[in-house]
Amino acid sequence: MTRKHQLDGLKQLSGLQFRAAQAEMAELLRRESALRQNLEQLIQSKSRQAQASRQSDEAALIAGADIRWHQWVDQRRATINTELAQILALKENCRVKLKRAFGRDQVTQTLHDQTVQSQKRALQRKQDYES
Repeated sequence: MTRKHQLDGLKQLSGLQFRAAQAEMAELLRRESALRQNLEQLIQSKSRQAQASRQSDEAALIAGADIRWHQWVDQRRATINTELAQILALKENCRVKLKRAFGRDQVTQTLHDQTVQSQKRALQRKQDYES
């Protein structure tokens, strides 16, 4: 196997690794965005419910349903915050992996391009010498 063929394979492999790392980061960003959106919706919902509770003397308030609902919202927020913290940790690890994959991809691209140019120059010199 020639050096060019080895570099072709290495270039393809590094490109695949880079694209895989990009896809992983995109998925983590999507999950982070969804969690943040859920968290924001819960906060807004709790705020609206609190305003409505202050203005109402409903039986649900007397029965304590309002308190249980607020407890559920707080528990759900805690769960979402835990999931969000896990995603942020995964995202940081992925960022490091993505950075490394990008560097490798750039290096293999450069090596491949240099090898192709070197081979072209060698072929040109050979043709010039034979003429």
